[in-house]
Parts: sequence; C-alpha cells; structure tokens
Amino acid sequence: MASITPRGGKYYVRVRRDGKTVGRTFSKRADADAWARRTESEIERGTWAPPKESAPTLAKVVADYRTAVAVRLKGIKVYDCYFSEFSGTAFAGKPIDEVTPFDVAAWRDQQLKQFVPGTVTRKLACLGAIFTWAIRERGWLAVNPLSRVTKPKVDDARDRLLSTDEREYLRRATDTCKAAWLAPTIRLLMFSAMRRGEVFGLRRRDVNFGTATAHLPDTKAGGARTVPLSPDALVAARELVEAAPRGPDARLLPIAHVNGISDVFKTTVARARALYEADCKAGGVDADRQFLADVRLHDLRHMAVTFWASTGGLTLPELMAVSGHRSPRMLMRYTHLSPSSIAAKLAALSAPPGCPPTFFSR
Repeated sequence: MASITPRGGKYYVRVRRDGKTVGRTFSKRADADAWARRTESEIERGTWAPPKESAPTLAKVVADYRTAVAVRLKGIKVYDCYFSEFSGTAFAGKPIDEVTPFDVAAWRDQQLKQFVPGTVTRKLACLGAIFTWAIRERGWLAVNPLSRVTKPKVDDARDRLLSTDEREYLRRATDTCKAAWLAPTIRLLMFSAMRRGEVFGLRRRDVNFGTATAHLPDTKAGGARTVPLSPDALVAARELVEAAPRGPDARLLPIAHVNGISDVFKTTVARARALYEADCKAGGVDADRQFLADVRLHDLRHMAVTFWASTGGLTLPELMAVSGHRSPRMLMRYTHLSPSSIAAKLAALSAPPGCPPTFFSR
C-alpha cells in the first residue's frame, strides 16, 4: 500500500508491500502517483530491486585514494600536488561513473598549454591509477575513461654530457662552495651512477670500504640493491663518511630534503658559468652560449653510465648492476655512445676467422 505525504512543496511517497518498505520524494504529485503504482507492481511481480547507490564524486574518490593508497607511495609529496589539481577540475564534482573521456581530454589539452608533455603524461597516469582503483577495489564504475584518452607524445630523452672544460669549471665551483658536502657528492654521483635520492639516503652503515660497495635499502625501482663502487667513488664516499656525524645510522648528507642537492647544484652551475665568462672576458674571447647551459644534476648519472658503457670493460648484466636498471631497454635511455668512437672500434676489428682478406674489399 502506498502513502503520499506533502512535504515543503514536494511529495514524499512510501510504499509498503510484502514486508518491504521503500520511499522517495517527488516535485510533482503525478510523478509520485506513477512511481507508487510502478513500485507496487514490481514488488508484487518480484522484479523490484533496491535503487543502486550513487557513486561518489571524483573529488571524494581522490580523497579516499589518498588515504587508502597514496600514503604508502614514495612520491606522495608530488602526488599531493596532482590530487589538488584533480580536485579542482571542472569535472571533480561529477559522480566518478559519469566522468567521460571527453572531460579528461579537455583537461589534458588545457594542461598541455601550461606544462610539457612528460608532466601531463605523468598526471594522466596518476589519474588513471585512481580510476583503476575505483573499479577494482570499490566497484564504483565499470570502464576507465582514461583508456580512451590519447596520451601526449613524450620525447624527453636527454643526451647532455659535460665536456672536459665544463667538468673543470664545475669542479672549480664545487671546490669553493660553502656547502662542503657538495663536491664529494657530485663526484660520487659522477663516478657511481647512483640516483640523487639513493645518495641522499646513504648512511654510515651502508658504505662498506672493504668490499667497495654501497648498500641501498630502498631504491626507485623498489627493493634494495648493492652498488659496486669505483676507486673514485670510494674516495668521494670516504670524504662524506668522515664528515658525517658518528653512529651507523648517521646520514652522509647534512640536508633535510633530497631537493637540497639539486638546489645547491643549480647555484653551483651558475657560479661555474660566471667563472667561465670571467675567464673569457680576461682572455678577450667571446663566451660560448652553450657552455654549461641546460645542465641538470641527473646528467651526472648519464655521464657515468655512458662512460662505463663506452669502455667495453663491463658486460651488460654488470653494467645493469652498476646503474640499477632492470631492463636493457631502460639502460639504453641513459647510454649515449659516441658514433665516432664506435667507428674507431669497428676499424680496429680484424676480419672474422676463416674469411679471406678480400672478403671486405671492393
């Protein structure tokens, strides 16, 4: 039996039948009557089902994802910035199952006007992970709208290697830097191919001078690994260990955040450039605009991997053990061998055994 009660200019309908009670509010009396008849009929036929609970908004899902998942991720500080952006989108107030690929594509295009493709792609990947979690863990929607959104084409591979002169000016600038830890840190990065975060996390107990290794308990790739250290890297590591506070848990770098390495490095590169310009002026020559231009801290890792690869003295598995890459494909992004040096090696190769000398002649 249905009852309809006026409430504040609307009509509240309550249907009771076969032990079930359901209710709903309507703006028009006719809609209330029609729904009451239809609901009573469905209950009587056994086809009635409780209305599906509406999915939460994207903003609510982002907040839930941060609490349930993101707090355990290494890049939580970066992701927090992404989450704030997601919650401020034009479609953040939509139920998550109503967000369309067109909504996301429009946001992507807007982002590309402000950020490089690599940054936008990372944001899309983060947003896609939230939708995937909402599908698999919460059942709030069936299809990930990101699966139909084209990702920006990213070409962020770098081949910036410092020349001998650039390294010399950088050495001069670091040796006179007020941050005494910077010079050995740069040498450690340059001669070990470690990432800045890995060096930042080093403690006294992690460096073993007897085995010439550094143990990294937590790496970007996940899990731990032990890095073999070259003699130059060992010298740099010893300087940091000797300057660090006593105790096995003492950090080697006296800074609070990993970004401190990059910040001081940028300042030092600028100082190295100033030294170069001063020498050029004193010598009466024009300074090269490209000298020490577009140099990043991560380029030191490129240089280390490229150097070890160019020597030919390490096998591929050994080179991967040094760099920490899990696949040869990723390793190749960091290895920039000189075509001319490869050509010189080809010229030095002898003909394969059994081949007549004229085999290679015209």
